[in-house]
Amino acid sequence: MNSLADTSTNSVLGLMTRERWIEVGRIALTGAVALLYWRQLVPLYVLWAAVSVGLYPLVKTGLIDLFTERKIGTEIFVTIATLVAVFGGETVAGAVLMVIILIAEFIAELNTDRARASIKALIGAVPQTALVREDGTERTVPIAAVKAGQVVLVRTGEKIPVDGVVVGGSAAVNQAPITGESVPQDKTEGTQVFAGTIVESGAIDVRTDRVGGDTIFSRIIALVESAESERAPVQKLADKVAGWLVPVVLIFLVGVFLVTRDVSKVVTLLIFTSPAELGLATPLVMKSPAPRGAAF
Repeated sequence: MNSLADTSTNSVLGLMTRERWIEVGRIALTGAVALLYWRQLVPLYVLWAAVSVGLYPLVKTGLIDLFTERKIGTEIFVTIATLVAVFGGETVAGAVLMVIILIAEFIAELNTDRARASIKALIGAVPQTALVREDGTERTVPIAAVKAGQVVLVRTGEKIPVDGVVVGGSAAVNQAPITGESVPQDKTEGTQVFAGTIVESGAIDVRTDRVGGDTIFSRIIALVESAESERAPVQKLADKVAGWLVPVVLIFLVGVFLVTRDVSKVVTLLIFTSPAELGLATPLVMKSPAPRGAAF
């Protein structure tokens, strides 16, 4: 359990680029200054400065979407919500709203990159060579040169390079990359094995049935890559709904302000009617089933 936690922690730290650490610092700074202002420990202009720093990535992304894709995104909505709160005297509420959205976007982007890193780990887990026994001799050949019917030798600690049937020896094989099983499976003569799985103990001779792109492991990688590159129907629907929901909500809130002249009420409605959650939750849901590469 600890090793899995360490692997997960290391993978997250590996994705923390210089730009991401700057983003973490920006979020922490805005949140800390909002707390200090709420405790009356810093003046208002310091909070305004912190809000400006926090708004920068939202304004940048929102304007890019607006001018390149002609789309009013959630970033524009959050920017307007924050500015309304600030100039309406609800600066702390605006800062808190902005920090929450920044944290949600940061987590969504991090999960997306983790899924991509998992795909790269899957691809890197495919053996590139195989030890083949032929005519009484053993030789190492590139995996692309292995043909169906040839016998491949796999020893303890090695990854099986082909799909096939065991024709000699016995071994305990970790099949987690294929089946998700945490307990190694015993493989003896006549049982099937898969490329990408790991021989944890023992040694086996495998008669090749499928190799390269025809293996189950390669097909899994192809499916994951396809799922990564194509947007699911629910994701397209969420983007479409968010696209028209933002202008509708903004028009509604303008109407509320014209009737009530109550900025605090508008800020409250901004928080509860924000469509940002729709755009941010969908990527998280779509990425959650993606493989994490822990078995590798």
